[in-house]
Amino acid sequence: MDDTLIIKAGFNGPRLSGNGGYVAGLLAERYTRTFGGGAGGSGGAVEITLRAPIPIETPMNLVREDVALTMRDGDTLICEARAGKVDHLDPPKPPSDWNEVMHQDAVGGCGDGSDFQWCLVCGRSRGVGDGLRVFGSHSGSGTSLSCYVPHANHADGDGRIRPEFLWGTLDCPGAWAAQDPDDIRPALTGRMTAKVFDRPRVGERCAVVGWRIGAEGRKLYSGTALYTESGRLCAIGHCTWIVLKE
Repeated sequence: MDDTLIIKAGFNGPRLSGNGGYVAGLLAERYTRTFGGGAGGSGGAVEITLRAPIPIETPMNLVREDVALTMRDGDTLICEARAGKVDHLDPPKPPSDWNEVMHQDAVGGCGDGSDFQWCLVCGRSRGVGDGLRVFGSHSGSGTSLSCYVPHANHADGDGRIRPEFLWGTLDCPGAWAAQDPDDIRPALTGRMTAKVFDRPRVGERCAVVGWRIGAEGRKLYSGTALYTESGRLCAIGHCTWIVLKE
């Protein structure tokens, strides 16, 4: 299989490279299309490993290589997709206080002065209908809480949010849970494994809960789960974060 993929301007994490969660979701969809949803006994979960910064507005080659799907910019390996597992994850229960959830709209996310203020997922400089506006913060004891209100610009013809954007919602809240709130070093997505169960509809209020799983040097591990206000689990993910050196 040979194909190409272009990450368009605006779908960034750091200002000049693609958002890890969104790009992982796009590649996961191509992987599933190529190998099938149950490849490797994954039950629909896909593991994406990010090897290099993701260029914007650049045609990248997608190539099937044995049991993996790789994405390359010329000779540079950008990321690869394989069958993954999320069965080991034990997410916290959905939040019960939706006033607290929606309060994150006022206090959460990344604003002026942050390396991620223009991030597709969490950037406060992104307007309604432009960014996903998944706003949250560290809520103590290795957890995070974020709000998310799905917008029609990110939906398919049936009014359900497209999977690549749901992968995005699972991204940034994991860093807020995994990283010490006093640690100001940027953390970038290194590997993400996720599974989408049930896509929320436009306007259906959602929460993303994140929890710290562990750490190994500059590698941090988190889990994230996307719930609707009714408590329906829509998607779940596991992420490895790489904390940049000072």
